[in-house]
Amino acid sequence: MADAILSFAVENIGKLAIEEGKFLQGVSEQVSLLRDDLKCIQMFLRYADKKQTAMDTIQQWLPEFRAVAYEASDLVEDYALRVSISSNRGFTRALKRTACIAREGYALHDLGLEIQSLRTRISNLTKNFGQFGHVMTRTEEAESRAPSRQQQLRHAYSFVADDDVVELPNDVQVLVKYLLNEVAEHKISVASIFGMGGIGKTTLARKIYHHERLKHYFEGFAWVCVSQQWQPNDLLQGILLKLIPEQRNVIVTSKEDEQRRLLQQHLRARRCLIVLDDLWSTEAWDCLKGAIPGSEHGTKILLTTRKRDVAAHVGPNGYHHPLSGLTKEESWDLLQKKSLWASNGAGCEDLDKMEELGKKMLNNCGGLPLAVVVLGEILRTKKTLKEWNEVHENIKSYLTRGEQIGKEGEVPKILAYSYYDLPWQLKPCFLYLGKFREDSDIGVESLYQMWIGEGMIFENDRRGQEPMMDVAERYLEELANRCMVEVKVHEEGKRAVTRLESCRLHDLMRDMCLAKAKEENLYKVVDHSTSLDSPLAIEAQYGLVLRLLPKDISKYNFPPKEHSTHLRSLLCDPLKHFIPGVRIMSQVNNLKMLRVLAILSFDMASGSCFLKSPLGYIGNLIHLRCLRLKCQYINLPYSLGNLKCLETLDLSGSSRSCRIPNVLWKLERLRYLYLPDWRWWDAHPKLWLSKQLEILESFDNRFCYPKEVCKLSNLKAFKAIVYKNLEDLEHIINHISNLDCMRISSLRIVDFDFGNNRGLDVLSMVLFSRNIHELEIGDSLCKKLPDYQSHMFPDPAGLTRLELYYTYIEEDPIGTLEKLPNLRILELGSYSFLGREMICRSMGFPQLKHLGLRGLYNLLQWTVEDGAMPKLSSLWIGECEELEMIPDGLRYVTTLNEVSLVQMPEEFNNRVTREKGQQGEDYEKICHVPLVNISS
Repeated sequence: MADAILSFAVENIGKLAIEEGKFLQGVSEQVSLLRDDLKCIQMFLRYADKKQTAMDTIQQWLPEFRAVAYEASDLVEDYALRVSISSNRGFTRALKRTACIAREGYALHDLGLEIQSLRTRISNLTKNFGQFGHVMTRTEEAESRAPSRQQQLRHAYSFVADDDVVELPNDVQVLVKYLLNEVAEHKISVASIFGMGGIGKTTLARKIYHHERLKHYFEGFAWVCVSQQWQPNDLLQGILLKLIPEQRNVIVTSKEDEQRRLLQQHLRARRCLIVLDDLWSTEAWDCLKGAIPGSEHGTKILLTTRKRDVAAHVGPNGYHHPLSGLTKEESWDLLQKKSLWASNGAGCEDLDKMEELGKKMLNNCGGLPLAVVVLGEILRTKKTLKEWNEVHENIKSYLTRGEQIGKEGEVPKILAYSYYDLPWQLKPCFLYLGKFREDSDIGVESLYQMWIGEGMIFENDRRGQEPMMDVAERYLEELANRCMVEVKVHEEGKRAVTRLESCRLHDLMRDMCLAKAKEENLYKVVDHSTSLDSPLAIEAQYGLVLRLLPKDISKYNFPPKEHSTHLRSLLCDPLKHFIPGVRIMSQVNNLKMLRVLAILSFDMASGSCFLKSPLGYIGNLIHLRCLRLKCQYINLPYSLGNLKCLETLDLSGSSRSCRIPNVLWKLERLRYLYLPDWRWWDAHPKLWLSKQLEILESFDNRFCYPKEVCKLSNLKAFKAIVYKNLEDLEHIINHISNLDCMRISSLRIVDFDFGNNRGLDVLSMVLFSRNIHELEIGDSLCKKLPDYQSHMFPDPAGLTRLELYYTYIEEDPIGTLEKLPNLRILELGSYSFLGREMICRSMGFPQLKHLGLRGLYNLLQWTVEDGAMPKLSSLWIGECEELEMIPDGLRYVTTLNEVSLVQMPEEFNNRVTREKGQQGEDYEKICHVPLVNISS
């Protein structure tokens, strides 16, 4: 971990010497010598990292190594940036520069003295290397022969979430049988899985949740992670969003009492399965049970918990299923599977010895599947008996420490060893995950940007011109390969700027993250479990996470200056939404060395005047790389243009009012820009943009110059709303369509007239572009869609998702849309089509997974030919009042899993239902569909 921090300091000082060299004239030689000194310590730490006994010996020096590295990087960067900003303020301030020159001369002299002081400290530290001093030369020679860092990180992403690593057939069968039992009494039926952390409770629950027999038995499914820091509103909202996602807007804006009423109403009418994963306390259940009524429809609860008494409290008359650890034989079978033991090419004699070593190491896993899997992934990269023996010896050395890890020593030490075995550059990235909420899905896009902002992703790991976010993704993929973190990939066919969608930590891994982060002084988490009256400790000096209720936020005082001078990251993520931000920002303004600042769910309005925004001094934080503000009443100052190092500006999710000065073009390193939703923008001059942008979201042609988009040659992700202006739309489409680096683009087009020939030509460019992937057209006159002739275009149309509403199309649009080779989601909304007949032809819609028809008030007949929509999974029909019947051709769509009929005429619904042994005329057309929902 200290190695990674030193590497950041060495790399950062080296970049500053190149990029800001003219501002370091006079001390450039001293800066170079300081960098060499740090590299010397770095080499020694890499040696010690490979030899556990050496690392144990130098443990006492690590805090000083970290402090020196941070101070060195901060010292050089702070001076270079301040002189750079002072020098670039234009001709009108040229006279002031004359006065500044003298001051800079004194500052340069002070910088030289401080560098010399740091070098003296480093010299004194290296004297302590003592008996290990002789290894420095050998370590340097080994560095040149060692595999490159890129080779250490695997080239291919091989991680696949494998729930079948541990077979649990008997457990699954018993629990599924219980959940399928009819309950005569009107009571809540509960099945509980309990056992120690890492034993496989969630894995078993997931197998049951996705079991085929339950899919046909229950009418609704909801899975929520309760965890230790639960909030009633979050639990209710999580369940409701899974059961009735179509009512999202109502659910997220409702108060707790209304959410309870909604849940009761839904469960009284339907048989549902609700999984409560990781339930720690009886209080959490007591909070929920009033909203989950006993019902004749047979709703069931499946919960997982570490505590037997919690299981007994929730379901005193239910089924309690204990999970025990793996046997020695099961542990060895699992280890072989995960380590690829038999396929590593070793000789038979070596295999026998490796098996003996493997079984010895398994004794430290305690039968926990998670521990066995992690050990297997450590050994997967070790191909020889010598390497297996090194792991065994290092584990023995590690275990003799006798330290407790995590809460009350609950983390198995074999899991803690997996952290030690990580490549040095992955250690801070792994520990960083502990900053996020327990059991939360962590969005990888923002995670990568925070890693990059903290200097945890290294330029030397880039392959050619590879984007830094791709390097970050390889870091996360390697953590997943080692089973240190669980990852979720995007659904098949989904376009995105990253390959992964989110990640999360197992409870035990998170406990280890927090314990190691505290040990390494990486960051401190202040939440409801932390006493605000406890003495402030040195842990807070590099990173701080505040996750408190409003009353606690108002009482919290930041660490004193001597402990926060080098604070590099601050995440404020309160447990309630939109609390006043004036006080928190008054303290943030003093944290001059921040690299990452994320302020979520605060109200940034000043009590006296909107123009006196709490964000007024944000431009003083000149070291910021990543700034995330998800707040109300954002008013950014013109000094935002001072943030020369800023790479990420994320204002997505901000609301009420948002003012952005026209200074974004000054931010030469800005790569990732997320603007607020256009509804919340205050009128101000249009924005010019930084030419280096790779991600641009919520672009709006009314607030930004469309021609600015044409300057962005590195765009990989683009999401925009284009309003009314045909010329603006044409400019944007022409540029986007010619970008070879584009990964995902999403357009919302509003208030256009595509009724004339020019409009039809532009519409053709939009629909059939290779680089337009998601498209929404609304409140626009179309009349008809242009015909798609694939041979007329050099590349196939890239469109994967299309939503139309109020487009007033008169000719059947299906003839065009069914030819789009990549279309997966199609929503035809209110008044999108005015005709009476629609035909889906054979072989049409080759990739379509979801089809929605809403508010097609004139549609009378819908024909689906045999062979059409061969991959359709879900169908949604609503408010199509004239539609006579379900198409006969749906009987041939064997992939169809769900049909939803919403606010359709009673006569139409009766044709597809079966009651009292009598089936409607159209029942057989969709009787093969597992789930048919009918609602008014």
